[in-house]
Amino acid sequence: MTVIKKDDKTGKYYFVYSGGVHPITGARIQKRRQGMSSLREAKEVLKQVIIEVEREKTSHNPNKSAFSTFAEKWFDSKKVRLRSSTIVNYREQLDYNILPYLGTFKIKDITEEVIQHYINRLHNERKLAPATIRTAYGIVAEILKKASRKGAFDLAILDDINLPPENRVSKVWNEKNVQTFLDARNRIVSLTRYFIGMVLSVITGMRMGEVLGLGWSDIDLEKGLLTIRQTLAKIDDEGNYGLVPEVKTAAGFRTVHLPKFFIEYLIEHKKMIQREKEILGEDYIDNDLVVCTKYGKWVHPNNYRRAFTRLIVQLDLPRIPPKNLRHTHATYLISIGISPKIVQERLGHAHIKTTLGTYSHVLPSMQAELVGKLDDLVAKV
Repeated sequence: MTVIKKDDKTGKYYFVYSGGVHPITGARIQKRRQGMSSLREAKEVLKQVIIEVEREKTSHNPNKSAFSTFAEKWFDSKKVRLRSSTIVNYREQLDYNILPYLGTFKIKDITEEVIQHYINRLHNERKLAPATIRTAYGIVAEILKKASRKGAFDLAILDDINLPPENRVSKVWNEKNVQTFLDARNRIVSLTRYFIGMVLSVITGMRMGEVLGLGWSDIDLEKGLLTIRQTLAKIDDEGNYGLVPEVKTAAGFRTVHLPKFFIEYLIEHKKMIQREKEILGEDYIDNDLVVCTKYGKWVHPNNYRRAFTRLIVQLDLPRIPPKNLRHTHATYLISIGISPKIVQERLGHAHIKTTLGTYSHVLPSMQAELVGKLDDLVAKV
């Protein structure tokens, strides 16, 4: 994995990329780049270097009906139905993790060996996370499936591709951890203003982007309901964020019931925001957000994550990322016997198999409990 470093003397960034060996000359390929002013610029240069190296290694096989042609056509047609943030993610996957490796191959020349070698390189050379590799491969497979419908690719080639195992069991908090976290208002003097959003994830299973995009107009305090209609998400390939009136899946547009204690908390929080509006006057930027800065602006995910990390260190809780608050909520619901169908609706999963697949690790303990109850039933006869 290429490491980008900063020169302490010049303050500039640099890296050395190792691209393996050239398939024709057998020479080792190394590319050094230096003088970048920022980490972001260095990452962009690294992306281009990887593309250049892969083109150099496959330049002996020029073609007009390349995989890249199918990929770009597929992407153009796919964009119509994708969220803006997903478009950004797909573009990054294509430019960084797919086209540099498969772009110059003719579709008819893509064999099981070619794809497996591609997967192995992402895993062994790039050291990408299994989830990232699976996402990239999923895009490749979808493109090839489209090519197969045109008779350009044999779909059976995909049957025996080996992917790195993905550990889907996320680290979550137990009931005692959650109680400690919810008691932070009584234990921490200078509690982060973003705490209300973190509690929201724990008690509803909302995604971080959904929490950061939640508006007051989406909440019915009298009925104790909230409706998820927008998210905070990436809006361009520069990594910029913005409020987007859409959610991850069609099932993401959902209404969630709230417990009474949290409704009272929301009322307090809303009063605090109203005071800030009055104090700042015209300087306040009213985005109607529940989780916002003191000036009313949306909260950058990195700042939100840092605030969460600081808080759980103060509370001496097990380290988990904010996204695992969602998993904590779902795991707790299933562990107390709530129907997976209800959990699916609460989380906004498009399919029940996603819920069952993600939280299947909770079910064995429930089965053991069931057996115990059956024994108790027989004992009473």
